[in-house]
Amino acid sequence: MNTHHSQSETCVRVRTAAIGLLPALALLLIISARARPDAMAAKAVPTLDKKCKDDTLAPASLQELLALSPEQLEKVDIARMNLLCAQGLPGAEKLDADRIDQCLATLDRWAERVRSETQRYLHKFRQNPAEYRNSEGYFHMLMLVTVLQQDLGVRYNAKRIREVDFANAKDLFIHGMIDDDNGGTCVSMPVLYTAIARRLGYPVRLVTTKAHLFCRWDAPDDRVNIEGSSRGMLSFDDDYYKTWPHKITGHQVQANHYLASLTPADQLAQFLAARGHCLSDIGRADEARSAYAHAARLDPKSQILAMWAKHAESGTHRTSRLSNPSTQPSKGATQ
Repeated sequence: MNTHHSQSETCVRVRTAAIGLLPALALLLIISARARPDAMAAKAVPTLDKKCKDDTLAPASLQELLALSPEQLEKVDIARMNLLCAQGLPGAEKLDADRIDQCLATLDRWAERVRSETQRYLHKFRQNPAEYRNSEGYFHMLMLVTVLQQDLGVRYNAKRIREVDFANAKDLFIHGMIDDDNGGTCVSMPVLYTAIARRLGYPVRLVTTKAHLFCRWDAPDDRVNIEGSSRGMLSFDDDYYKTWPHKITGHQVQANHYLASLTPADQLAQFLAARGHCLSDIGRADEARSAYAHAARLDPKSQILAMWAKHAESGTHRTSRLSNPSTQPSKGATQ
């Protein structure tokens, strides 16, 4: 059963049908709010530990980023972290400090668009939460993915579906989807969703399985895996990722902490591994070795990162990838 289309179409119908009802709904909401003063207050959404803006860190270069401790990395915007890892690569020639600031400002605007649209249709969740798995996290992320894809043009780079290529940073890092028509892949799209989600205070983290990256709404009482690399949003339980895109054993899950929500240091290690893949594929071996070594240092528990670092140091080609840019979930899989 292909529920991928049904959820996307449901969200489209929700947004379309509501347009003609806005005047009547506005009147009803005003009356309801007068009767119940707290009726308009949105239900609190669990968040990550939020830092005030004065407590955030904004490294200006990859060198500055790599000098930070794991504790300091918790104060760095995931989008800035990702963009700094792309600097100096093919496809990122224009990604200087000004371009990074422009990308971050665009993400801020996109987050406000998502916030507005989500608040507009939050009543649909309250009226029928079962349609959204009785999960506010599922509803919020469905709205986020829908707005980014339908309204703001975020999409998968169709060329990478059959043509695997790590040589273009636009396929591996989020700038390829920000004011750029390149599109993203499963290496970059979950990062973009997570960056927007965190701007909204959502408790969203990145997660890895073998050769794939996805994101997760990770609240104590509401845990939802988010798959947004194809058209629309899908959601699978952890067991699905033990067989897709590759079958993995329990030992592999433990050895590489697959299916675990990543810490900021872990996520930086993934970005550096993607950088290493790009550098390796274009023949910049010394820089690739450095990227892999830093990745292994940041996530010393990961056997696969240690393997890539070892292979790079010895000059042998790695046997596996962090994520295959062409990987997309099965269209026929059930949600």
